[in-house]
Amino acid sequence: MGIGAPLGWLLIQVFRGVDLASDISTHPVLYWYLLFGTATVFAGFGFYVGLQECHLRERSRRDHLTKLYNLRHFREQLNIQIAQTQRDGMPLSLIFFDLDHFKKVNDKYGHASGDMVLVNVCETVSKLLRRNELFARVGGEEFAIIIPHDTLENAGQVAERIRRAVHEHSISVGGSTHVNVTLSLGVTEYNNDETANEFVERADTAMYEAKRSGRDKVITK
Repeated sequence: MGIGAPLGWLLIQVFRGVDLASDISTHPVLYWYLLFGTATVFAGFGFYVGLQECHLRERSRRDHLTKLYNLRHFREQLNIQIAQTQRDGMPLSLIFFDLDHFKKVNDKYGHASGDMVLVNVCETVSKLLRRNELFARVGGEEFAIIIPHDTLENAGQVAERIRRAVHEHSISVGGSTHVNVTLSLGVTEYNNDETANEFVERADTAMYEAKRSGRDKVITK
């Protein structure tokens, strides 16, 4: 398209009877712009549009508050990881966690402060994860982490580091007000005979077992 416009203009000049050789020697800058400048402009525009499309696609995968991946992207990637695990036999683990008594935080300090707590917890957890571990917000205060190529035991250790880091971290919600929150975490390793939904359900069940047994703990199943 960038070359088409100047070529079209050149054809028009030919049909008008213009001597191109003479006209080019008389107006070299004009012709240089037509042939190269226009193409550069169109190329730059195409590059910008491509970047915008990539940006929009990435935004569609993200939670607007925490900037983590959203539930839809989590599900897509989990299916991909399960297919790879079934093919290559490598382990695949999953962590689900939930903030304990989060409703009390919202009720006492307000939803804006609750949002600050969520963002801060996500930042704390993100620092403990490797590049290949996908961290997603899958509910209001519920989160999931896909741990590729790792066993239940190792994923449990990751979960325990997360639990301890959040437990020990005091979160500022404005002025001198600080909030401490804890997590209940469930950890599972994929079984080859189960569906993605069954895998998620086991992790979710383990997380709620951690809640029922006192909260601020890790349950592996």
